[in-house]
Amino acid sequence: MKFPIALAAILAAAFLVVACGDDPEPPAATEPPAAAREVVEDDHTDGDDHADEDDHADEDDHEDDGHMVAPAEAGRIIVTDATSPYASVIELGSNLVVQGAFEVAAPNARVFSGLGGRYAFVVARGPEDADDRIHVFDGGIYSVPHGDHEDLVTGPLTRLLDVAEERPTYYSANDEWVAVFSDSRGWVFLFDKEGLGSGRDGYEPVVLETGPQHGAAVAAEGDLFIVSTKNPDFPENSDDSLPVGVEVRDVADNVVYDDSNRSCPGLHGEAHGAAGALFGCIGGVLLLQQDGPTFSHVFIQNPDEMLENARVGTVYGHAEASAFFVTASYRSDEGWGQDGLWLVNPDTGAFTRVMDESATASFGPEGERFFVFTDGGVLHVFDPHTGELVTKAALIGPGGDLPPAMTFIGEDILITDPANGLVKRVSLDTFSTVAEWEVGGTPASLAYVGMGAASH
Repeated sequence: MKFPIALAAILAAAFLVVACGDDPEPPAATEPPAAAREVVEDDHTDGDDHADEDDHADEDDHEDDGHMVAPAEAGRIIVTDATSPYASVIELGSNLVVQGAFEVAAPNARVFSGLGGRYAFVVARGPEDADDRIHVFDGGIYSVPHGDHEDLVTGPLTRLLDVAEERPTYYSANDEWVAVFSDSRGWVFLFDKEGLGSGRDGYEPVVLETGPQHGAAVAAEGDLFIVSTKNPDFPENSDDSLPVGVEVRDVADNVVYDDSNRSCPGLHGEAHGAAGALFGCIGGVLLLQQDGPTFSHVFIQNPDEMLENARVGTVYGHAEASAFFVTASYRSDEGWGQDGLWLVNPDTGAFTRVMDESATASFGPEGERFFVFTDGGVLHVFDPHTGELVTKAALIGPGGDLPPAMTFIGEDILITDPANGLVKRVSLDTFSTVAEWEVGGTPASLAYVGMGAASH
């Protein structure tokens, strides 16, 4: 079924947003969507603001203690657009849509759910470097412990802060930290769950400094972070050079492990999984493993079946999955081409070719399946242990210049249909469409914030 678009101001008042701090505002859009709503909401300045929210259940909602018990699923879907700097919001509770609910720094921004699914992080690039931003939002729907159960808090979607930094690129997260690597200065911005939740008035992220590079950072265990190391052969201010390895730093920016800082030439692509952190390199992949405060690393060579001029440039991992998936690419006179999607077994070092080409891919919410869209809108589902195809289904029609983006809620997958301006919720059991929302424009990226959300 298709749900109507809600344009009334009373609905929009459920959402958000103003920037905090002294950073300049993102540039105004030249052509906002007709349904655009920029809704102002205070950046809850202390940790107790939600206790007085009108949207919190009142004292008659629970027969025992006056609180609403948190359901398994309650939240919002945030959708950015490929051609407009306005994002839309879908309210799952009412199945209503606010098109262009708030503005971000640039079109084609990427949105992620992080830190238990409560927060949304939007990484926006352009149109000029000085306009780049990392936007942080409180999704407004979360649970708090209360005796033998958890209570539901429902507040507005709120803009917490905008970080102005040129060329923010790589995003990674675990349960306690979000890391965003920015190429221009090689700064890693670290956002912590505890700080955002309790000290949001004047909150500032932790910063690690690695030097200008097209780098990456991965949040490890124990407030430790794996960060890329700059290629010393490039000029000091070069931010487009690929790193040559990784090292481990603590939250105070002290290096605690550097044996692997020259072990991954041309580093590009990274992911964290049950076996450790895997990085794409020229000639193979680098696996960095952690055992408490101790780290070790191993370089796994590309298989003979891979083209000699191909290299791994994209890595997919999941905290509950022991294996990784990677894509290999190569440069030719016609441009970049793909040399397959591969399953990497970190225990044996074996590469297994899964398919020749892919468009977008992701592990499922529990790491139990691996999902791949091809350019024709066909979803392929793989067993992450063997790389075998489990099933496939055509979920959107061919057409359009963008592949679908995806994320998950419970047993369902959320996908964008860029050619038709839609977001679909599809059952992973039957592959039937459970819900469909018209957001308009060209939806490019999406994230679900709220109960039942996972960090992606």
